[in-house]
Amino acid sequence: MSRPKILVTSRSYGRYYPDQLERLKSIGEVVFSESAPLKEEDLLRVIGEYDAVVAGVDEYTARVLDAAKNLKILARYGVGIDNVDLEAATRNGIIVTYTPGANTNAVAEHTFALIMALVRDIPKLNEAGKQGLWGKGRGLGRELRGKILGIIGLGRIGRTVAEIAKGFGMTVIAYSPRVPREEAERLGIRLVSLEELLSTADIVSIHTSMSPEKYHMIGERELKMMKKTAYLVNTARGELIDEAALVKALKEGWIAGAALDVLEKEPPPPDSELLKLENVIITPHAGAHTWEAVKNMGDMVTEDIIAVFRGEKPKNIANPEVLEKENLRAKIKL
Repeated sequence: MSRPKILVTSRSYGRYYPDQLERLKSIGEVVFSESAPLKEEDLLRVIGEYDAVVAGVDEYTARVLDAAKNLKILARYGVGIDNVDLEAATRNGIIVTYTPGANTNAVAEHTFALIMALVRDIPKLNEAGKQGLWGKGRGLGRELRGKILGIIGLGRIGRTVAEIAKGFGMTVIAYSPRVPREEAERLGIRLVSLEELLSTADIVSIHTSMSPEKYHMIGERELKMMKKTAYLVNTARGELIDEAALVKALKEGWIAGAALDVLEKEPPPPDSELLKLENVIITPHAGAHTWEAVKNMGDMVTEDIIAVFRGEKPKNIANPEVLEKENLRAKIKL
């Protein structure tokens, strides 16, 4: 087999740990995308050339994967695979891998950093301190002990956030339909309906995956259920929240504030209403950006790609049924 051609669309792969990139270069020709994330039309123009992809949050639709005639492995540099049509990948004999657990701690800690910043109004206090307002500019924050944290989505990250919250003396409730009640109770978490969570929690933190049925799962109706003193935190996917409804809620005082690491459109347009509001904190999709998480993700992606081109089974397959496909076996011997 000739040396594989590998497309890298992730913006951070190889930047902080060059050894990962050098390992990929040792087995193939590596090409970095000039812009990212790539839309469907962008990928359609180039995907047919490549044998492997280190994928960011680009649009790997059925059309793209049907056109990826040479693609053996799509290695998602991250834990979410909602931007990849797994059924189409499997149909076309394309192995999809991802990095489960690699950034769990990083995102959970970032979530709690946002919670602390919200309840103690850290951004405003920072400005007050720099302006010498030692008294007038301080305002009053809130304490976490005794408060209720409502977690939407009790996967790895949600559970780690719950563990941190309990260390602060918080009560944790969760909405996570696929988690058995007995399992949640062992973790010291009470499962509730989404309606009860929204109306009860002092802080609502979103950690569920994205799917078509979850699009705008938090809209005007849901925001109106929340306490006026409550805060909303999202470090999962921007599309889970109806941003127009959130702007209205923040302006009209339906909730006290919000902290967002993810938005519907990234980066947001300069005229975005969210950027103008004082009771919202926005970080640039940085939840997984720690030295430790980036190393974990990069190592997992690199090892899985190398394994495929050595004829070995990669460790972190999102669509294991693909291994039975004859069209995969025709591409590469596993």
